[in-house]
Amino acid sequence: MEKRFVIIIFGGLGDLARSKLYPVLYNLYKRYHLINCSKIIGTGRRPNFGKEEFIQILKDSIKVDDSKFFSLFEFVKINLDKVEEYKNLKEILSRFREEELIFYLATPPFTFESIVINLGDLLKELPNKRKVVIEKPFGYDLESARRLNRIIKEYFKEEEIYRIDHFLGKETVQNIFGLRFSNIIFEGIWNRNFIDHIQISALEDIGVEGRLGYYDKVGALRDMVQNHLIQILALIAMEPPCCISENAIRDEKVKVLKSIKEIKYEEVPLYTVRGQYEGYLADEGLSKSYTETYAGVKFYIENLRWDGVPFYLRTGKKLKKKETSVIIVFKKIPGLFSKLLDCTPQEDMIGFKISPENKIILSFQLRPLGSSILSCPIPTAMEWSSQNIEAYETLFIDIIKGDQTLFIREDEIEKSWEIVQPIIDFWKNDPKIPIYPVGSFGPKEAEDFIKKDGRVWRYLQ
Repeated sequence: MEKRFVIIIFGGLGDLARSKLYPVLYNLYKRYHLINCSKIIGTGRRPNFGKEEFIQILKDSIKVDDSKFFSLFEFVKINLDKVEEYKNLKEILSRFREEELIFYLATPPFTFESIVINLGDLLKELPNKRKVVIEKPFGYDLESARRLNRIIKEYFKEEEIYRIDHFLGKETVQNIFGLRFSNIIFEGIWNRNFIDHIQISALEDIGVEGRLGYYDKVGALRDMVQNHLIQILALIAMEPPCCISENAIRDEKVKVLKSIKEIKYEEVPLYTVRGQYEGYLADEGLSKSYTETYAGVKFYIENLRWDGVPFYLRTGKKLKKKETSVIIVFKKIPGLFSKLLDCTPQEDMIGFKISPENKIILSFQLRPLGSSILSCPIPTAMEWSSQNIEAYETLFIDIIKGDQTLFIREDEIEKSWEIVQPIIDFWKNDPKIPIYPVGSFGPKEAEDFIKKDGRVWRYLQ
């Protein structure tokens, strides 16, 4: 018999819960993944707020009036900083002595420590098995990430900790793993002998969108590069695991992170570029801010497979288009073969489009239809696409099952902060930040950044 469980959502009235978690839980409920769920408890600190008001939030969130689904829910008022208010939660949880407790921290990052500490006191008197799910950002820098890890490990074992990176739950990201290790034709060329460089991009056409309080303290590097993009890099670059187990896969990802060439403080300008979109200060009512809304970094992985292959990571806001993608650019055809055609064909590419659609695109060169055998080939694409599946659905199912493969381990999180820490330190001491026009592809410096290597930024259709 499968274990029954209770889900407790801290931040149950917040935007993440309303926009993502409740719709996902409803989808899982309709597909019978919550058949063993005894209760879902939402917490919040709003005064004069009760069960009826909470049900209205659920209705607004899932756009459906489903009384049977709503009967799973209960609301508990808690001020997260006050340990005495956790007794309200304890009274409810004491009714579920056999269930596994899943605590989901859908709250601002500055609350994580106090929630974990207060939970630790509460759990001393409860015999239940437990899991804790923590949203990003996990820490603000290397020191804070280490501190948060130390605090959590005082109350939870590593196998009970689920550090979420929702990018890893995306269908196309997981297909990077499948494409490589299920097809010998791709794994055989997945190395420095054939690949010229790799671009990992998360481009947005919107701005901060009401997240100023969070974003201006964080910036593009912390918000996207340190976690999402570096995690994708590790998945692309990892060696085949010894077996299909969560720790074997995460071990290989950590090996990649440990192999990334260190960017020393004085080298930061050589390996990075940043920018801020025009009007950021006015849009957000700021008099001064050096927070980057665009960040680009070039990494090298110092191992046998990837020696000399640059990985370009970039992210930005208020750009010309929205696209999250991975583009594998292969080496140019040798000159001898180009002479046979009296032209130089473009490089072949494999593109993984993660957002706004799920696509895998293989671009190669073919002779134009009806032309001479000696005609210069043109780019031709083969495309696979799939339905979008909400990443949080995949991750919630894994949490329930206890599968940590797509979650970040303690050593992963600390190593990723260690990689970007010199960049954080340098940018903090350098007030010169280029401004780029809204609706552009970023600062001119970003184009120069890749052109100096004889390459250009790529985009998928």
